[in-house]
Amino acid sequence: MKKRTFSSKLFLILGTAVVVGFSGCTDNDYDFNEIDTTIGIGGDGLEIPSLSTEIIPLKDVLELEDNGSVVEDEVTGDYVFRQDGADVAPVHPFIDKITVAEQTSVSNDVELVFSSPSGSRRRSRATRAAGESLVADGWLQAFSYEGSQPKEVVDLSVAEVGSTISLNIDFSDVKSVVSQFDQIVISLPAFMTLSNVKSAGHTLNVNGSILTLNNVSTSSNLSITANVTALNFKEKDTTYGSLSLSGGKINMDGKVYIKAVASSVNAGAETTTGKKISSKMTMSSFIVNAATGKFNPEIALSDLGNIKVNGIPDFLQGGNVVVDLYNPQIKLTITSDMEVPGTLDGVIKSFKNGQLLATVNVNNIPIDANKTSTICICRRAEGVNGFDHVLTNDNLSKLIETIPDNITFSASASADSKNNYRFELGRNYTVQPAYKVDAPIAFGENANIEYRDTLDGWNDDIKDFELAEGSYINMDASIKSCVPAYMTVTAVPVDAGGNAISSDELSIDVEGTVEASKDGIAETTSPVNIKISQKKKGAMKKLDGIVFVVSGKANGGNGAVTGITLNANKHTLKVEEIKIKLVGKLIGNFN
Repeated sequence: MKKRTFSSKLFLILGTAVVVGFSGCTDNDYDFNEIDTTIGIGGDGLEIPSLSTEIIPLKDVLELEDNGSVVEDEVTGDYVFRQDGADVAPVHPFIDKITVAEQTSVSNDVELVFSSPSGSRRRSRATRAAGESLVADGWLQAFSYEGSQPKEVVDLSVAEVGSTISLNIDFSDVKSVVSQFDQIVISLPAFMTLSNVKSAGHTLNVNGSILTLNNVSTSSNLSITANVTALNFKEKDTTYGSLSLSGGKINMDGKVYIKAVASSVNAGAETTTGKKISSKMTMSSFIVNAATGKFNPEIALSDLGNIKVNGIPDFLQGGNVVVDLYNPQIKLTITSDMEVPGTLDGVIKSFKNGQLLATVNVNNIPIDANKTSTICICRRAEGVNGFDHVLTNDNLSKLIETIPDNITFSASASADSKNNYRFELGRNYTVQPAYKVDAPIAFGENANIEYRDTLDGWNDDIKDFELAEGSYINMDASIKSCVPAYMTVTAVPVDAGGNAISSDELSIDVEGTVEASKDGIAETTSPVNIKISQKKKGAMKKLDGIVFVVSGKANGGNGAVTGITLNANKHTLKVEEIKIKLVGKLIGNFN
């Protein structure tokens, strides 16, 4: 509460005018020092000529606390409840790399046989029927691999892996029969993606996991190396193997097939019966470095921090104050470098002196993938621009209907585990939230603020005066307002100790409501009357000042005025046609 002390022989004129002027006219810029102070103290009455104040902006009436949570916006001059949340430590979603290791490995020798164009095959001596070729057709290697499925991995489509294959095909048993194969086709499981496939001295044609070589001499063994860069869990071709997630395991089964065809047999070759192609293969464990699939990494956000509210101005405090704001906003930023989006469910609570005031649940707050996203949680979406996401919550204003001293924001977050995304395993991702409250002081329908002021220090000047029986001081004034609020005034006389003087002794009656400006621009004009009466002889001698309360409300006789932010400079008051009349006698005792 403000408290002003001043001395004037016309204490009542000054005091009464100040009540209607909402204290602005008692500042150095708004005074009545030029009033003629030569008056009589007897007679039937006295009327002071009409007076007016200058234009009084709200900034001269509503005082803010230094470094407080309510500020005047530097650019617009709007009054705003603005407070940053405490720093929040980032969290680091993580899924460990997966190792898919060998469980079994079996080699198989593939026998040479004669094959006719019709596909029939037979073992025979070197002589062959017309049109027959010598063919080795079958599997060389069979293997099984297994890995553990991390609990954060819901499903896999494609795994990006690192593995190498080295296949050595041995012709030592067949080279006496065949000096060259016209074509050799090596088939690996279709779920494998190969790269950097090489065979020294040969040209390879690579079609997926099928390798084709032409005109391969048997004079030396055939060596093939390749890298496996990906495993496709959704591959439907299971001819040469299968890959699956089952029972918390990654299961891989596969075979390496060969089909070698020779149209010529060595002259003088002995029987082909029992001649076989053999092989050796090494294939390293598969290290899954990244994958595309469905993931549910832990996003360990639980506390987005507290806001300590401080420096609240008097007009937003008090038992009758209801801070029903039109569109308070919580502005949240979330930075995530994951390619997996998520959502955050929040619980915001406000406290006063340790007591819970209100709880507001805000669910499905987006965590966008691989970006810094801005989210505005607000009461109304209208006029809210410049954010990636705008979420509305009708209950948001309840958090500050009574101004709290502490606001908490707890949360739980989860990744989108229902859709496919890419995730790098073994990487510490970062999710970093931050938030602030930004609530323009614009009224909702139930808003009520109170401005209190004390004008005192009069007693030394008036202790020798009193009003004669039946006498009173009457003031009429016209108040012009550009303030988007309905205003009423109540006043209580106080003694030198600051104690209220009973209305049975001395009363101050105020009639009239200041009409609200509907848009904060157009002026309204409202009549106000103030009457000061002494009810008990000698009561005037006790008077030291006046405590008055100006109530500003959204609702009034001409409908609610909502959604207009109070402005320090644009919203003004002016008191005109102030007419002060002493009805009866003012008695002075100078003995």
